[in-house]
Amino acid sequence: MFFLRAHREACACSSAMTTGQGLLPYTIEVVDDDATLTGHAGLPLVLETMRALGVSEVLDGALGIRRRNSGATDAQKAEALVLLMAAGGESVDDIGVLRADKGLQRLCGPLPSADVLLTFLYAFHDERLIEQAQRDRSASQVAYIPKESAPLTGLSRGFGALIHALAERTKMTRATLDHDATIQESHKRQALAHDKGGRGYQPSAIYWAELDVVLADEHRDGNVPAAMNN
Repeated sequence: MFFLRAHREACACSSAMTTGQGLLPYTIEVVDDDATLTGHAGLPLVLETMRALGVSEVLDGALGIRRRNSGATDAQKAEALVLLMAAGGESVDDIGVLRADKGLQRLCGPLPSADVLLTFLYAFHDERLIEQAQRDRSASQVAYIPKESAPLTGLSRGFGALIHALAERTKMTRATLDHDATIQESHKRQALAHDKGGRGYQPSAIYWAELDVVLADEHRDGNVPAAMNN
């Protein structure tokens, strides 16, 4: 709204001048088409970076979730989720804000709906792997770490493509790696108690200090000790 108001005020000043233009060498044009304006002008650069580094291309071949040749591809759904997180979204429903931005969709293409993204995310979950991990644990063991589903394994290949592309372009030859677990509080019913007194999850991540980037991660329940099966 500020952007539009500033334009209107500038136009009013401009029309009051005898020359019809301000001091700087540009003219101002007011249009009614809201598809020419976006409040998320930085997001197309995020999308462009994913594609330039080859991440989107790898994801389309590695995830294997899409079952028909219509609608958004796996890579497009992953891109939409990355854009949502980059914009500060807190839930999948927040994609509605980006979908309502006609200027953004003009730059990035149509974005999937919240229902489509939820279905996509659920495809990464495999209850059978959780049940198998529960059966395999010893009688005295409470915590367990299930194996990753096929889509999660595919996602890690896309992650690897990103890391290799960054290393190649930055010419970085030194890697100081920090491996640690980080507690993420959650109020979901499925969230388990962690050792800090709350409930949530405790994913393990490997951080590359020189490039300020996460190399790999593993999602874990809150009750999984940080040193378990690293």
